[in-house]
Amino acid sequence: MTQPLDRIEPARRQTLSEQVFDTLSEMLLSGALRPRDRLSLRDLSERLEVSMMPVREAVSRLAASGALQVSPKRAVMVPLMTAEEFADLTMVRMLNEGQAARLAAERAGKAEVAQIAALAERFEEVLDQAYGSAAAVAANKDLHFAVYRAARSPALMEVIGVLWLKAGPVINFDIGVDTGASESEDAERSRSHHSRAHHRLLCQALRARDGDTAARAIAEDIRVASELIRAHGGVETDDNRRRIIT
Repeated sequence: MTQPLDRIEPARRQTLSEQVFDTLSEMLLSGALRPRDRLSLRDLSERLEVSMMPVREAVSRLAASGALQVSPKRAVMVPLMTAEEFADLTMVRMLNEGQAARLAAERAGKAEVAQIAALAERFEEVLDQAYGSAAAVAANKDLHFAVYRAARSPALMEVIGVLWLKAGPVINFDIGVDTGASESEDAERSRSHHSRAHHRLLCQALRARDGDTAARAIAEDIRVASELIRAHGGVETDDNRRRIIT
């Protein structure tokens, strides 16, 4: 009789394709790649010091999820979403990430809640030091994903990961864009205030095991950020699309 252990395949090392996929995914999630950024498969191959095959496989996976676009000439581009596409993505993120926050409030251990609170404090420290920076985007991502992991739902985590692959390059228009000397400090504080307030509300809700408030805090954080992103040109308007087509 065949034993269960006989059916287990030996563990295998991560393939080059998976390594490239993870590298590109992290660049998308952290905002290191921005809408309209272009790369060639050959450039990616040279920069990552791997052959074309693993690069092509990794890019194909990301293109299938809508995180990247590949032209007939093998140019790889981060897509710029239309306002309608971005509104749809925002709605789906609010539903799924809000649910993850609700579950985290119910399931997170004390150590996890403490870690999330520490990451929220770290996020504010980074904002105080350098608002428009890659570090601010990364700190925001670390905080959100700590919450989502605490939900202990692998299926939900997988969905959220795909959503962030699409949203990551656009999020930098809210947190990671350097506003420059022409924008006042008051305007910068206004743009970062919503994140601070919602993250603090989230941490309070997690400590209180208040799932509804935790879900609302995350959903509002996403909603308000999306409005700021649209206001600062992070998505393609109908007028812009008409100009491109014509």
